[in-house]
Amino acid sequence: MGWVMLAIIGFFVLVIMVADAALFPGKTNYNFSRSILAGAALLPSLGTFTIIILGAIVVGSEYGYDTWKNLLIRHSGRVPFILSKWLTMLISLGLALVSLMILGVIIGQILQIAMHLTGLPVNPALSTLFISILTQMLMPIIAGSMAILGAVVWRSSVAGIVFGLFWFILDAALGGFAPMASVGSAITTIQLQLTGQLLSPGGILAPGQLPYSTAGLLVVLPPLIVIVYLVVPITLAAICFKKRDMLGVS
Repeated sequence: MGWVMLAIIGFFVLVIMVADAALFPGKTNYNFSRSILAGAALLPSLGTFTIIILGAIVVGSEYGYDTWKNLLIRHSGRVPFILSKWLTMLISLGLALVSLMILGVIIGQILQIAMHLTGLPVNPALSTLFISILTQMLMPIIAGSMAILGAVVWRSSVAGIVFGLFWFILDAALGGFAPMASVGSAITTIQLQLTGQLLSPGGILAPGQLPYSTAGLLVVLPPLIVIVYLVVPITLAAICFKKRDMLGVS
């Protein structure tokens, strides 16, 4: 399922890049930086749905097939069990990111040669390129952690997927009504604070507007929100799983 969904994301990368090249040949240039960004740009959207499903399944399938008991017999510790699932999700996301960036570079080179694109090349600073790529991973990681938490609490892959999707939609709504409480807005703010630019689905970096003011002590609010969301869901999942086993609940 993970490979199929990665292929679907890759297909959309192809569609968006071809559409940009066909509609704006005089403004598009798929040099290395633009191509690699185009491959990574869909992670916060389509990639998030994929990681939600993966995060829920890596835990929920153990409940569905009742295999987690066998694993715990062979490997001591309930907390490492949950952390290993989170690490599996993180490694899968990293491999998906690398695969999509390679795909973006390959597609970009083919389109650049085949369609004779004449746009100005995109050459951001190396730090801007690196930060822009890394920030694309934050939302999928957090949403996937929420899915793991849901799968642990309700002992079901479906429940984990529903909980992860519900949180993702709720956070998007908060971004419009109360951006200071939204992790999506916090990630956007961090990228703007560090680079002054935002990444479009087509791989274009352009100046953006801060979702909320970050003057004074509010400067530390976006990183704090992201850190809390990175730590709290998987910590709660580990605590819940450990406590449930200690109480003898199957």
